[in-house]
Amino acid sequence: DYMEKLSGIITSEIKSISYSPILFRFTLTDMQDQHYNMLIHTHALNFFQQAKMGSAIEVWAVKNNRNQYVIRRFNVFDSHVLV
Repeated sequence: DYMEKLSGIITSEIKSISYSPILFRFTLTDMQDQHYNMLIHTHALNFFQQAKMGSAIEVWAVKNNRNQYVIRRFNVFDSHVLV
């Protein structure tokens, strides 16, 4: 699986779409105004505590067959630092 590095702003609510296994989805928008459908399972609760709509993030993700990006690693930045 080819891992891509994406960075941008969370531009949707972070929604739980499954509890078992735990899975969240949200939209990431990059500087070129590209929108990516993101899924996070690994470290999802940790991510959910740190990130919110408007947070700046950097992720390493693998694209699945539904054109969604499954996050493997992430960094959440303080949004007010980047403004």
